[in-house]
Amino acid sequence: IPNTYFIYPNFAVFLRVLFIFAYLHPIYGFMRLWKWLKLGFDQTFSGAWWKQLLWLTSVIVFFFAGMYILRPQVGISPQTENVFTSPAEQETQKLNFWDLVELFIDPGGFANQKEVNRPYALLVVLAGMLLLTGILISVFSNMLERRVERFRKGDSHYAFSNHIIILGIDDMVPYLIQQLRRNAEYKKCDIVVLTVEDTEQVRLKFHAELNRKEERRLVILHGRRDSKEELKKARVHKAEKLFILGEANEYDRDSLNIDCVKRVAEICEQTKRKKPLCCHVLFEYQGTFSVFQVSDISQQIKQYIEFTPFNFYEIWARRVLVKCSAESNGTIHYFPLDRGGISENSENYVHLVIIGMTRMGIALAIEAAHIAHFPNFKTHRKKTRITFIDREARREMDFFMGRYRHLFDLSEARFMDCEQDKTFHPCPRTSTADFIDLEWDFIQGRAESEPVQTLLGQWSGEKDKLLTIAICFNFPHTSLALGLYLPDAVYAHQVPVLIRQETSDTILQIVNSSIKYQALRPFGMVNRCYDLTMEDLYLPKCINYVYDYFYQHTVNPPDLPSEKELTEKWNKLRVVKQWSNIYNASSIATKLRSIGIALPMKDRMRELTPHEIAILAEVEHNRWNVEELLMGYRTVTPEEEKEIEKNIELKNVYKEKRTAHYDIRPYEDLRSDENGRCANVYDISITSAIPLILNHIHTQTDQVED
Repeated sequence: IPNTYFIYPNFAVFLRVLFIFAYLHPIYGFMRLWKWLKLGFDQTFSGAWWKQLLWLTSVIVFFFAGMYILRPQVGISPQTENVFTSPAEQETQKLNFWDLVELFIDPGGFANQKEVNRPYALLVVLAGMLLLTGILISVFSNMLERRVERFRKGDSHYAFSNHIIILGIDDMVPYLIQQLRRNAEYKKCDIVVLTVEDTEQVRLKFHAELNRKEERRLVILHGRRDSKEELKKARVHKAEKLFILGEANEYDRDSLNIDCVKRVAEICEQTKRKKPLCCHVLFEYQGTFSVFQVSDISQQIKQYIEFTPFNFYEIWARRVLVKCSAESNGTIHYFPLDRGGISENSENYVHLVIIGMTRMGIALAIEAAHIAHFPNFKTHRKKTRITFIDREARREMDFFMGRYRHLFDLSEARFMDCEQDKTFHPCPRTSTADFIDLEWDFIQGRAESEPVQTLLGQWSGEKDKLLTIAICFNFPHTSLALGLYLPDAVYAHQVPVLIRQETSDTILQIVNSSIKYQALRPFGMVNRCYDLTMEDLYLPKCINYVYDYFYQHTVNPPDLPSEKELTEKWNKLRVVKQWSNIYNASSIATKLRSIGIALPMKDRMRELTPHEIAILAEVEHNRWNVEELLMGYRTVTPEEEKEIEKNIELKNVYKEKRTAHYDIRPYEDLRSDENGRCANVYDISITSAIPLILNHIHTQTDQVED
């Protein structure tokens, strides 16, 4: 208390003395001691098991010390009761330490004590019964109960190493665990799931979907993925592979997943991890996913994290249109958009009709735009046609075309309102160029309405049209109802119909037994999303090596190096270049079908003829044009083109700073690059190397099987 607060300074001194006296008063001191003992007991027996044992040991040691000091002056120990001793010796004999231990452990020793010693012996016996029989057993019972409780609640932690961590709970997790168990590479890895959900409920869910072997490899921990302490307890720095999924129905999941990536990178940096951690990150929204397809993460994160983003809808689109198969209750086989292939002389063209401009529908359209390119565009000007049907098509079209404005500056697009004039009207675009082999339709109307049903029936009967219908509503029962009641012409011509289901495909599996509905296929099931076989980047890595080798030596490599060298070159690539190689790899099966080669092949692939290389190189450039436009690049303006032709070094400057790509142009109009080579030589190089790449992969597969 400052002296200035009082008229008489001595009054402040008096108050200080009074406070110190009250603080040191025995009653107040006893109250503080009692509070400390009670709080310490509650904290100890609610904490770790070693604290409980330490507390009990301290009490026993304190008791023995007191009893030993206060042991009676007269006494006979049970061991000397029947031994003759003089009265003087009996009067002076004291209980020793081991006599106290015997009384403490064995209450039966009380009967052997002299009358004069029994009050003290009774105190020792009662203390032993209380501390050993009562508290000690309670401590061990409490320890076991708390350990079981901590395990059930996910609070137990272990020294994991080379394990697989899944951060967050989603419906795809059980299927992911099943794949990990079947994969020989992860056969001996523990699988750790970290979630904020009730671990008891999570365990019950897994119990219903996993078998006993899969459950035994699984450890469920409770914690937040954005907490460094919880991530350290899961030992992310020692993990072999990391899946960051997030919690189901979580608000702003994508941002939290990115925060988690940063924290994992910080932990790996602090622990000086040497090998980059393979980290697969789920992005719920396609906009976020698209950003990380063209944007690199920071070098600080890239040093410790091998960053692989994925999106639920993009994965299903690739399974349906690229892989053409999915594992569910058996294997589901999907029809390729081009069926058996579209050759350069074919009059056929692909028409994909997407009912419902949902996120799933958008993903299917973008994937089709990446792969549906065929050689008859040059010979017969046949374009792949992608049609959207939605009751809010006008609004959704504006969003879609705004997002991919550079593609629609060069692509033909039409709009029709079925409830108004029922006539297609061309959408305005800024360029009259016609070198993009895609065209788009947007139809506003209800899918069950008579005008839309009439269109679907009419399209089903057109002979040169390879029609595929995808029903992508967010509500499974709505998609199923529409898929079962399409025009009869759709079923009569066995038009492939993709019907989005959310959790189970059982109904459609039963329906497929009917001849009428044989072409119906379920897709989009949440619990069958992630596919480990699609994360194999070996083929894109080989394509990247061939391109890099040709760029340096102007010839294709005679053979491909080890996987280690392929991976080293791959990791140096920017993310946008990695995805470019992935999309190139996804289109190989479609391009080979156009020249009569079906994948997979049992034997080695033959060499391509010069004519086949020429037509597929042009197809590859047409595909690449669309890929770059979807990635956000645009064509150069006439002014920019003149500047680049004067100074070819400006080509890369404009590409990096203005996202203007000099090579987005017709195949026959490709110009020379900074090395004096015509840009089409890279398309020719990649195309001619397809047999080399596929045969190398075939050889590697045979060696693994052997």
